[in-house]
Amino acid sequence: PLPPPLLCGGPCAALALRSMPRCSFLFQAELGDPISSIFVNDVGCMAGSMLGKVLLYNFEDGQADTLAAFSDEGVRGLYLDQDIGYATLTDGCKGWQRSSPHLQAASVNFRSLDRKNTQSVKHVLQRGPWSCVMFPISTTIVNITKQECQHRAFKLFDFGSSSEVAPCDFDGETLAIVDRSNVPGPPVFRLVQLERNEHVEIDSLPQAHRVTLVKLWGASFLAFVIESTLNVYDYRSKAHTLTLRGHSTEILAVDASDPETLASLAKDACVKIWNGRTGECLHSVYIPEASFHLGYPYCLCVSGHRIAASADEGVFLMELDSSPEIP
Repeated sequence: PLPPPLLCGGPCAALALRSMPRCSFLFQAELGDPISSIFVNDVGCMAGSMLGKVLLYNFEDGQADTLAAFSDEGVRGLYLDQDIGYATLTDGCKGWQRSSPHLQAASVNFRSLDRKNTQSVKHVLQRGPWSCVMFPISTTIVNITKQECQHRAFKLFDFGSSSEVAPCDFDGETLAIVDRSNVPGPPVFRLVQLERNEHVEIDSLPQAHRVTLVKLWGASFLAFVIESTLNVYDYRSKAHTLTLRGHSTEILAVDASDPETLASLAKDACVKIWNGRTGECLHSVYIPEASFHLGYPYCLCVSGHRIAASADEGVFLMELDSSPEIP
C-alpha cells in the first residue's frame, strides 16, 4: 500500500503557489537497480529500472503493480494508453494490459523489423509512442502502439566511433547527437531530421563545453543545461533566446515534451515549470524526503497537473491543483 500523501511546495521567483501540491511516493527503487525511465499521463504512471523491472500505478483504482520483475536489459522508454502499458528495452518492446491481471498484450523484436539486418541495436531513444532504434549502419522509427516501422537512411557510424559520437535526444521526428571527437575543443551538436535525412550542425551553442543536458523542444529549439540554469536556443535562427534562472543547485533532469512549457529538476529536489516562450516560472515545488546523492541519471515527466520524478529512493508523484496556464 502507498503511504499517505505528503505536502510539498516552495517559493517561486515569478509566481506564488496558490496551494500546496500533493505528493505521493509511488515506487521504491531497489539498491543497485535505479529507475531508468518514467512516464505519466491522465490514466496512470509507469516506471522502469536498469535491471528491467516495470511498474504501473493506475489512477483509476489506485493500485500499484509490478508488470515485469527482471530482464537482461534495462528499460529505455515507457508509454501508457487507455488499454496497454508499454516498456521499451534495448532489443524490443513489451506490452501489458493496463487492467488487472495485466496479461501480456503486445511485443516487438527490433531486430526482426528488417530481416536483412543481422546487427545488434546500439541505441534506443523514445518520445511518446515513437522509438528511434539505431543500428550501426541503419535507423528505424517504430510506433510501439501500432507496431509499425519506418526505415530511415541515417547511419550513426558515418559520424564517427561510438566512443565519441552518441545520440542524446529524440522527439519523434528529429534526432540530437553530441560529437566529442574535437578534443580539446568543445563538443559539437548535430540535429538530424530523420525522414528527410537533413543535417544541421550547431556550432554556436553558448558555452557548449559546459553543457550537461540537451533536449529537443518545440519546432526549432534546444533546451540545454549549464549547472543551475536552463537555456533555450533557436537553432534555425542561431539565437540564444532565454536563460531561465531560479534553481540554486545543479539541474539533473529536464522534460521538454510540452510545446509551451519546460520542466526542470534540481539536486535540491526542487522542480520548476517554466513558460518556455517568456521564461516566467509558473510553478515551483519541492519533493519532500527525496535525495539525489547516488549520481544516477534521473528522470522527470510532466503531464498536465501531474509531475513524476525519480530520486535515489524511487519515484515520486506530485499533483498540482491545475495544469500550468500559459497566458
